[in-house]
Amino acid sequence: MLHSQIKWVMAVALTSAVFGSNIQSVKAQTSVNNEFEITYDALTVIAPIENQPGFFTANIAGTSQDNSPFGLTKFESNAFGKLVSQETVTDENGNISEVQKLEFNANPDILGLANPPQSIIDRRIELGIPNPEENSDIYFGDSGNKLFGQAADQATLNLFPPGSPDFPGTIRGGGIITITGGTGIFENASGEITFEQSDRLPEDPTAPALGKATLKFTVQTPQQVPESANGFGLAMGIVGTSLIVRQNRRQARFKQ
Repeated sequence: MLHSQIKWVMAVALTSAVFGSNIQSVKAQTSVNNEFEITYDALTVIAPIENQPGFFTANIAGTSQDNSPFGLTKFESNAFGKLVSQETVTDENGNISEVQKLEFNANPDILGLANPPQSIIDRRIELGIPNPEENSDIYFGDSGNKLFGQAADQATLNLFPPGSPDFPGTIRGGGIITITGGTGIFENASGEITFEQSDRLPEDPTAPALGKATLKFTVQTPQQVPESANGFGLAMGIVGTSLIVRQNRRQARFKQ
């Protein structure tokens, strides 16, 4: 009799464990995927870092229309930059330009930048970006929805001489921002943002460059199973347990 009771108690425990693990796996695997595109009017400031030739800070701020998806009408990126190459180019019409290749990243260590300016980190903190030592970007608006990310991109800077129709120059760039989290409907989000940007340099070297940035978002956000689904799983577990108990009781009486 005791041996029979032990067997059905173990069966009940195993059944409950199976149903519990199934519910947890459903929660972990469920997510919402969103893909959308926003074009921003962008202001870009690239400034040399004092006493560190070839290194820069980059601040890019963008605004879009009020109907931007999920209320993401603004963004700001604060990253570090490095001069990768520089050359003088003469086109087919004899126009001479200086071409600079730049690389940008949220992490100064990747660029080999020692003693990065604290002002970049301070600005990230001011914007409310979590993990400001690692994250460089924030996408936000008037709603509670926000996205955070890490920038990794490149740009080509073309500098033209006076008299050129493109004087003083242009900036064209693009890259990938890795999404590291968010708030609102983007809580615990992951994914990436690809972007392309084109700016025209101002004649005033202290003024920001004006341009357009087109960003394509691919966002995955974890989604919990509604409580009703959990209740259903629990109810099924109870029903299954009840059936096992009844069956084992019958077997126990029969053996008696």
